[in-house]
Amino acid sequence: NKSLLMGQSRVVGGRGAGLGLLLLIPCLASLDTLYSRNLTVYHVNPSNYSGVANMDTADAAGDAFFDLFSLVLPAMCANDTKHRYGGMCENPEVFSSNLVLSRVKIEVDTRRFGDYGKCNICVNSTIPMTKPPEPCVDGTYHCVCGDFNHPRPCGIRVGREDINSTFGENTPTSNYSSEWWWTWNLVTRTGGQWYSTPEQGEGLTWRLVETMKKIDAKCHDKKFDGMVYLMEKDCFDACPQPRNRTDFCSINCTFNALLGEEAGHARSSSGLSGDEIVDLWVEAFEECPSIE
Repeated sequence: NKSLLMGQSRVVGGRGAGLGLLLLIPCLASLDTLYSRNLTVYHVNPSNYSGVANMDTADAAGDAFFDLFSLVLPAMCANDTKHRYGGMCENPEVFSSNLVLSRVKIEVDTRRFGDYGKCNICVNSTIPMTKPPEPCVDGTYHCVCGDFNHPRPCGIRVGREDINSTFGENTPTSNYSSEWWWTWNLVTRTGGQWYSTPEQGEGLTWRLVETMKKIDAKCHDKKFDGMVYLMEKDCFDACPQPRNRTDFCSINCTFNALLGEEAGHARSSSGLSGDEIVDLWVEAFEECPSIE
């Protein structure tokens, strides 16, 4: 396939002044449009970055899950050291103050999905989720494939992961925190796909078609939180800081509204359906103005 022929060449015959000429013409590697399709995906990152090379994206369900998982992450990092994984508590895509949320269209070669790459920003001169730690330049994006104990390079293929199989495979037990129970109940309801687009595969297995819309993540938080507040107003109003999304009482009310009151300690079937949660999240995105 032509998309795998980078650096190769072919010999062709030609004619000139009665002489047969052999011309060495390089085969240009490119995305094979015969097997490609467009995906509409979402991505959150600090506002000083652009594009999606060496970054992770998701469909609407997958990014709604990531956004709400990010809501419980500060409490999880403070209170539940036992069940952390490396890099989760220093992620600039969660904890930066200048986050933007983008909807982009990417063209991908659907025959060549590979392992999902955990693509993160270098922090403290270390690539997150590498063991042993690998050095890097702070602020640069890097992707790591494989499991946490056996990381490896990702190659050129677009990575894809069904997040329900990752986060929802094992039901939490009684020694798990409310944050992990909410995470499990959420992902088993929304599902979703995560994608990784390695830099070395750009133009070969994927390309960015367009950035369809970019918004300030703070606007999205405000719109989404406002809709959820109206669903559980009495619960929120009983909190010391009803509209503070980092306060545990308010977080508890948010997940009561979305997943039901029992979702913080047991399997839950009340609250909203997965589609309703995702629709609410997308509605908040649509209500925010575009930014440059």
